[in-house]
Amino acid sequence: MKSLDKILNSNVSEIGFNKHNNEAYSKLNTIGVTTNSKNFDKFDCDSYISDAINLKSKKSFGKYISNEDTNTSIQKFDFFVISDPEKSNVNYLSYEKPIGLQISHESKINDLRLSTLDSLNFDICIYEAFQMSVLNLSNILNVKDKINSIRSNWFIYLNEKVYSEENLQFIYDLGFIGIVINLDKINIGDYKNLKKNLNKIKDSKNGKI
Repeated sequence: MKSLDKILNSNVSEIGFNKHNNEAYSKLNTIGVTTNSKNFDKFDCDSYISDAINLKSKKSFGKYISNEDTNTSIQKFDFFVISDPEKSNVNYLSYEKPIGLQISHESKINDLRLSTLDSLNFDICIYEAFQMSVLNLSNILNVKDKINSIRSNWFIYLNEKVYSEENLQFIYDLGFIGIVINLDKINIGDYKNLKKNLNKIKDSKNGKI
């Protein structure tokens, strides 16, 4: 089974200060975004988003949809992510694999559109927050306005080289099931520190420290 399927089968994202799911997921999952296929072996992520795939890998590989994509061209991928609806010419209603949606923190979405997006039942959603402090209350309220309205498996994409333990803990406590990492902007040392901090969060949640 592909790793993305494992993520979707084992996690329920409940965003908010008071989550009601008694069975907490065990860790923050990682999705690596890269334009370099060599990063598949260099960085051990749970799954990847790229224009290339590794057929020998047990990991799942997805891609961002572009104007050039068709239902045929995306069949080799395990999932795809829509980051710009205007560039999506794929009939995703006939696509049987997981479909993701990426939403920017800066985007303005009215209540009707939020309701419509919720009804489409995206398998994963990515909250793109490149210029956002996750500890700012005003930002948190804006986050909740969007992601509480769309039920999905939520990841957050901060586009940072270094994720502090404090930020990771807060992301975990909010209810995100994972983070998206730009592998083209991070070195192996920073990634090892990230994994170390992720393990600390996991150990803390499991009562090990």
